Amino acid sequence: MSDDVLLPKEYALVLLRKLAADHDYRKVYECNPVQALRDIGVPEKIVGELPPGHQAPIKLADSQIFQEALYQVIDNVAAVCVCHAPPQIKLSVGSLAAVNKPPRTSFGSS
Repeated sequence: MSDDVLLPKEYALVLLRKLAADHDYRKVYECNPVQALRDIGVPEKIVGELPPGHQAPIKLADSQIFQEALYQVIDNVAAVCVCHAPPQIKLSVGSLAAVNKPPRTSFGSS
């Protein structure tokens, strides 16, 4: 996970809310995750840290998974990482100091 990009909480919350409840946004994310991150205001500095393959289309997990992840991020028991390898987004559960360690929940696949 050391190559993964930790998504700041302010963007993680927006991302998870949209992936949990916004059908149109989910379609955009599945077609081009990088553009979807830009659409919610993720800074180019963060987007630029992602590998070129991150723009590849993916199939997302069910929206309920994102809702559950949202609650965990709100409660500060998890952080969202944008990964350099599929499934592209991971939820790191535990203290934020433990972000570089498993366990993680995957939200989609390539």
